[in-house]
Amino acid sequence: MGLREKIAFWFDDLSTPMGRAVDLVVMALIVVACVIAVAATYYEQPPRWLDRLDAWVTWMFVVEYALRLWVADRRIRHIFRLYSLIDLVAILPALPIVQTHFQVLRIFRLLRIFRLVRFLETRHFFFGTIQQLHLYLLRVAFTLFSILFVSAGLVFCAEQEQFGTFFDAFYFSVVTLTTVGFGDYVPATVPGRLITILMMGAAVVFIPWQVRNVVAHFLTIHRKVFFLCPGCGLQYHEPDARHCKQCGRSIRPSH
Repeated sequence: MGLREKIAFWFDDLSTPMGRAVDLVVMALIVVACVIAVAATYYEQPPRWLDRLDAWVTWMFVVEYALRLWVADRRIRHIFRLYSLIDLVAILPALPIVQTHFQVLRIFRLLRIFRLVRFLETRHFFFGTIQQLHLYLLRVAFTLFSILFVSAGLVFCAEQEQFGTFFDAFYFSVVTLTTVGFGDYVPATVPGRLITILMMGAAVVFIPWQVRNVVAHFLTIHRKVFFLCPGCGLQYHEPDARHCKQCGRSIRPSH
């Protein structure tokens, strides 16, 4: 296996130590990048060490993006994949033209949280395989937190006179999304109001979309019986099933 094939394998692998290490490093970088983006809102002028750390993390994303593009079989198609577009947005702050003339685009750093979506595609995690229901619940929680997190960052940038810190903006997003509406924080600008509208629209669309999987799961298992497949671990089967429909292994002794 050549170097290109090895790197491509490590990006998609969770079964080997190297594959797990690559994914853990990427996940850690995403979390650090989001923390930096929040911490920067608490300074009128971010300290040099914070800018340097942000630059280092961003260039690590640049390297990852370049490697993923290099190992892709169909590179043009790869560029326009959803995950690749999110990766591209994550590295925009590293571009010299953005740092010099379009510093407002640095707010795109908040969108790096969406890069965690690729880790919620399957039930296979670093520590093993989780139940399908738990995966659905993780997706619901991630969707909700992502909407609140990104909306808070955008509202903070649009309404800096109204919100003193990122936490104030996050508090406003939670209060607005839960329809409590205390009224202690109110967007005063057109961009701030538009962001608020988009936040509520995203919540109305994406949260029920994820919740329906949880509901469908409960409806499915209600019509089935619990019997753990010794082969693949599938837990629920049709009442008259003799073999697992996922792996084909016998799950009950024949009479």
